[in-house]
Amino acid sequence: MTESPFHDLSAPELESLNTLQALFSHDQSPLKADLMCGVYRTDEGTPSFYRQELLCNDPLWDHEYPPSHLGTQRFRDLTSRLMFGEESSYVDDKCIVTVQTLGGSGACHMGAVFLDRHYSPWKEGAPKRVYIPKETWTNHPNVFRYLNIAVSNLPYYSPRSGAVAFSELKDALNQIPNQSVVVAANNPTGCDLSREHWNSLVDDFRRKGHFAFFDAAYLGFASGDYNRDSAPRWLFVENGIPMLCATSYGKTFGIYGERIGTLSIPLPTADLAKKTEKHMKILARAKTGAMPVFGSKLVESILGCENLAKEWKRNLQTMAAELKRRRLHLRTLLEKLDTPGDWSFLTTQAGMFSCVL
Repeated sequence: MTESPFHDLSAPELESLNTLQALFSHDQSPLKADLMCGVYRTDEGTPSFYRQELLCNDPLWDHEYPPSHLGTQRFRDLTSRLMFGEESSYVDDKCIVTVQTLGGSGACHMGAVFLDRHYSPWKEGAPKRVYIPKETWTNHPNVFRYLNIAVSNLPYYSPRSGAVAFSELKDALNQIPNQSVVVAANNPTGCDLSREHWNSLVDDFRRKGHFAFFDAAYLGFASGDYNRDSAPRWLFVENGIPMLCATSYGKTFGIYGERIGTLSIPLPTADLAKKTEKHMKILARAKTGAMPVFGSKLVESILGCENLAKEWKRNLQTMAAELKRRRLHLRTLLEKLDTPGDWSFLTTQAGMFSCVL
């Protein structure tokens, strides 16, 4: 064979990232800091883990395949209630399909594939395009473009104020075509919409018929309260806005390498949810076969135990408070050094990220 049978195998962005990671690993400086990955670290520089001994010390734990390609039923039920609230009528009426995925990236990919195959406007000939805030995670465009879904940017962040450019975002959402797919993610600007903002956007989504594609990987890191950070998802689903939600347990449980994520799809009826679940089983079988079980069993064990769930929520509060303290510390140091610019945004923003433009 004299020529490769494959077309265009270059991946410059990924090569650049891997090169930076290699340079960081080989750098001997004690002052180096890794800002490439959104990973929480303690003051000692170690990850934060949650109760992994629960499984390691369990004599009944094994490494068998899970009973479903979608993850265990208990894991999925606990996830649905955590994501959309214990009192959600959609949860009680079994109108939410939740499936386990390979981390948050896998959830985004599965959601994109599902829309590519089943979103009615696209099936009826509307252009396959999603709208994503300009300041977003670099992998978001990749997920959709890999499936030949076009990507357009939405205004989101104002460098002048260090806050959400809400009027510009709202205007853009009202100018794009009806029934557009809009990706809403909580990284990497550190700027979250207020409750009043979300209430206003619900009206816009309803009037325009837009579809909301949520990627919520860091719930709890902004306020310290998982439920409070989940409120926009609850608001949209209870108002009947068509949507799906990708999320990750890697961040909130400190089990990054276990690749435990979920994709949840609220549907109008339980019958439609059953039909959707059948399609998701076929998709999961083709994509991964069986899902990883160690991390999902750990999450299931913690969320399924009232005392451990309370402990986990307290740990989230501690992490959020620590992030807030570090933001204040960084701002104080920058201002003490008379670093040019206004650094107040570091303490008005929240969570794992900040945006400097």
